[in-house]
Amino acid sequence: MVDQYIFSGSLPENASTYVTREADAQLYEGLKEGKFCYVLNSRQSGKSSLRVRTMQRLRDDGLQCVAVDLSAGGIQNVPAEQWYADLIDTLIDSFGLNLDFADWWSENQLNSLVTRFRKFLEEVLLVEVQENIVIFIDEIDSVLSLNFSTDDFFALIRACYNKRVDNPEYNRLTFCLLGVASPSNLIEDKQRTPFNIGQAISLKGFQLHEVEPLEKGLRDKFANPKAVIEEILIWTGGQPFLTQKLCHLLLEEYEKNDFVSVSKVVKSYIIDNWESQDEPEHLKTIRDRIFKDNQRVFKLLELYKKVLTGGEVLADEAYENIELRLSGLVIREHEKLTLYNRIYKYVFSQNWINRALADLRPYAEALSAWSASNYKDEAWLLRGQILQDAIIWASDKYLSDLDYRFLNASQKLETRELQSILEIQVKTRDIQDQINLILADIKHKAQKKVLLKKIWQNSNLIIATNVAVCVMLLHSIGLLQSLELAALDQFFRLHPNEPPEDRITIVVIDEAYLNEVRSWPIPDAKIAQLLQKLNVHKPRAIGLNIYRNLPVEPGNQELRNVYQSTPNLIGIELLGNDKNFSVSPPLGLNPDRVGFNNVLYDLDGKVRRSLLYWHVKNEVHESFALKLALLYLKSKGITPTKAKSNPEYLQLGKAVFTRFEANDGAYVGADDRGYQILSNFPKRKCQSSSGEFCSFRQVSIRDVLADKVKANLIKDRIILIGSTAPSLQDFVFIPYSSSVMGTAEAVPHIQLQAYLINELISAAVDGRPLLKVWPDLVEYLWIFAFSLMGCIGSLLLRSLLKFFLIILFFAASLTSVCYLSFLYGWWLPFFPPLFSLIVSIFANLIEHIYQLLKVEKLELSETLKLILEAYQDDPTAYNIAIEYLKTSLKSSSVE
Repeated sequence: MVDQYIFSGSLPENASTYVTREADAQLYEGLKEGKFCYVLNSRQSGKSSLRVRTMQRLRDDGLQCVAVDLSAGGIQNVPAEQWYADLIDTLIDSFGLNLDFADWWSENQLNSLVTRFRKFLEEVLLVEVQENIVIFIDEIDSVLSLNFSTDDFFALIRACYNKRVDNPEYNRLTFCLLGVASPSNLIEDKQRTPFNIGQAISLKGFQLHEVEPLEKGLRDKFANPKAVIEEILIWTGGQPFLTQKLCHLLLEEYEKNDFVSVSKVVKSYIIDNWESQDEPEHLKTIRDRIFKDNQRVFKLLELYKKVLTGGEVLADEAYENIELRLSGLVIREHEKLTLYNRIYKYVFSQNWINRALADLRPYAEALSAWSASNYKDEAWLLRGQILQDAIIWASDKYLSDLDYRFLNASQKLETRELQSILEIQVKTRDIQDQINLILADIKHKAQKKVLLKKIWQNSNLIIATNVAVCVMLLHSIGLLQSLELAALDQFFRLHPNEPPEDRITIVVIDEAYLNEVRSWPIPDAKIAQLLQKLNVHKPRAIGLNIYRNLPVEPGNQELRNVYQSTPNLIGIELLGNDKNFSVSPPLGLNPDRVGFNNVLYDLDGKVRRSLLYWHVKNEVHESFALKLALLYLKSKGITPTKAKSNPEYLQLGKAVFTRFEANDGAYVGADDRGYQILSNFPKRKCQSSSGEFCSFRQVSIRDVLADKVKANLIKDRIILIGSTAPSLQDFVFIPYSSSVMGTAEAVPHIQLQAYLINELISAAVDGRPLLKVWPDLVEYLWIFAFSLMGCIGSLLLRSLLKFFLIILFFAASLTSVCYLSFLYGWWLPFFPPLFSLIVSIFANLIEHIYQLLKVEKLELSETLKLILEAYQDDPTAYNIAIEYLKTSLKSSSVE
């Protein structure tokens, strides 16, 4: 019975279609005799199948054989130590050795890697395995892709054979290497190479007297199977992959048609449209091997072309010679290279070579035409920049002789042409001198240019004014508001961290506590207990940022009693107007100890302003943050007063709180009801009791109730109680909420209140700057100044590089000034002056170019008129003068 023809991968050990070749006997006998053998050949030439069959025969003779595939995922593209460790570990698993590899590897850490491998072979493998051993190392060419030298590895193989004299145990150890490489590729140190003491196993194609196993599969289908197999070998040359595949295709075609032609099957299923039919890949593998080295592909194709066209090519050890044999296209026969088979001749034909070279060469069309003209038509030779580009492209490549001949001829032609040009230039020197005199005279007489330049310089103020007015208009109608607010946010994010705040501690109601009490709102009894626990440590003030407008039993009366006994407690309410609803103050709490926690949102949903007072129904209400700050400052002897500079402004200690107006800073028509201030949010980083970093000290309500919070975190501090649980969605966005890249992250509302309280106290006690803005007039002058600077800066423009450097310099200066001012509490316009700067530079540049073009046009007209008058009787001199004038104008434009 004949198995199915197998042409993909290795044949099984007992496959009936396995073809026994001369190499089978050579490898079997060599390894059995203990010789170092290596099978280095092209891909899909039957190496793996030969290894499988030879291993089976040796095992039947009692030898211990293992195969190591170096292309496996774990032992390539790794450091040297990992590579040797994986190699040894693979041998341990394959031989089933009783060895704790981790301990053994650790014990030998002081030895070099190759010494560890030698000790493993000598002290472990040869000790535990008493039979003769053959180690097959397949895909040995994989070592070429490693990032370290493997010369020591190959030298060790040689040493194992040399040691047989001193240690007879090494006679039991034999190596066999298989892969797509040559000995010269694998080891650089020729003095230590093992390949000069080993036996090279040559893998020839199937011969007619060897292919009876393949012929058996054809006997029941074809009248003369011997003739069929002969014709197959004529096409394939005995190449194992192609031979097995063609036998398979013939049987498939036989099932469809009564008459089957070998040549027809070859052309239909292998040669025609071979790139789409090459499954599994074979011809593509050969092609890719040819094109693997982009620098030497030309030499490789040139060498193959000689073989294809019948030229005599000796089989030597040159790089291109070896690579061509390893590709599988050619074979070594009688010390010469010859084409492997007819299929390759049709697929990798002369036309294929020409197309490949045309795709690779940037000058393929010119080279082909020049070659077709018998190297005489100089019109196809390269010149100028194209020639220079071609020379640069060829500098790191090994080209064919034809390429070098073409490039040399192009260089010689360009040299001759340059010499001719130089001769003409010498002859026309007098004419050039005359033209130079004419040009100098015209430039001297072009008084209009000076006039235009003065007019242009006087236009700077006009351009600067117009640009500034346009930008101010955009600013005044709010088109730049979102950009300015984004710039402000970025300054906040760049603000250096300030010292930790020791005046505020936040007691957080987190998600874990809500899951524990399983109730929202939290029962009054729990709140009462929390307040009692806090009062023990005498905090300066307590802010309850939780709505308690309804009783939550049990414990409402108890909570009311705690309210009365806690004079430093401030609760919250939500003030309503015609646009939103209200929430009443906590039941049982004195109205004087309640502050509103309304928040002002900008159009992008962020909070950048703080509301201190609000009038509702002719009553003045204080904010939650202000009441707590005043309660804290009262102990410092600081009370609210009217500012001396402006009686309408609030003053607390060292700070005067300027009232926000609708058009302050970047704002246009903002809601300025009540007493608002621009918030200069502090940037502080503190660590919570849970180890997380936040803006203020945080402790959990569970820890307070369990008496786990240190007294110094409560005593003399402002204690804020509020939620951080995501499920309650009590979050807001502030300038710190988002980064330049990424999604904005909101902060808990209780943390916002801490920011506002901290800002008020820090300003009053420490003199920390509050955020201020310039009057409108000063802002307009600021914008105009940058517009004028852009006009002045454009005078320095002489190149594209200077253009960008000027913009970069002014933009960096503007950024630095705005940022430093922000650190001292001033919010300066950023984008309006930046736009004024850039637009004014562009406007002046356009104006400058326009005036220069007018002057140059005048000069050119006058020059042409004088040239015509001077050389009207000498057409040749006139043409030379015109050409020289063009060259001069080009040089001037470049400068």
